[in-house]
Amino acid sequence: MGMRKAHKIGIAGAAVLGLLVTGYGTAQGVSAAGDGDRSGPHPERAGAQHQPAAAAADDDYQSTLTLGDGRKVHVRLVKGTGVQERHTASGGAGWSKWKTLYKTKTDLCQGVGLEEREGTVSLTADFGLYCYDGEPPTESVAGVGTGDLSKWDIDVTDDFDGWQDTSINDDGSRVTFLYDSDAGLYTLRWEQSEGFSEISRP
Repeated sequence: MGMRKAHKIGIAGAAVLGLLVTGYGTAQGVSAAGDGDRSGPHPERAGAQHQPAAAAADDDYQSTLTLGDGRKVHVRLVKGTGVQERHTASGGAGWSKWKTLYKTKTDLCQGVGLEEREGTVSLTADFGLYCYDGEPPTESVAGVGTGDLSKWDIDVTDDFDGWQDTSINDDGSRVTFLYDSDAGLYTLRWEQSEGFSEISRP
């Protein structure tokens, strides 16, 4: 793979633009870590009496996304645990309990990506030994949550530089995860009726 995600944003943007032309569509409503909706209760304070004390190591490793219907989803990477998720129901209900979507003891790296269209939420996250020291990830997580977000489909790719972006089609029934390398474009597709397929490699 060679190049890290931070150096590939321009290439990934071109890849996503290409998918737009072919009709995949892009996700909407992205909220980066630390840039979430500040108008309501902070996610770590709302419903805190029902939540475990463990927190993400840094704001770079958690993200809160407001969905089109007003619900929120909050994902964090927890050292020694893995990927955890919680969400709210429509109508202003409180946060669900944290649920571990993927367990790992390796180091956190490269942050959390969340996108949504028509109630389908995509998730990207990475882990790897010595990631804090600049080593590439060894576990690249792709996830998709639908419906009430109580269940998620998770796919993990080993020894991979991590998914740079996702594209969600107009009705939320298909998600494409993207990584544009020197060798060409890698894609991983999720279909609502079939789940994850095999990675398409250049």
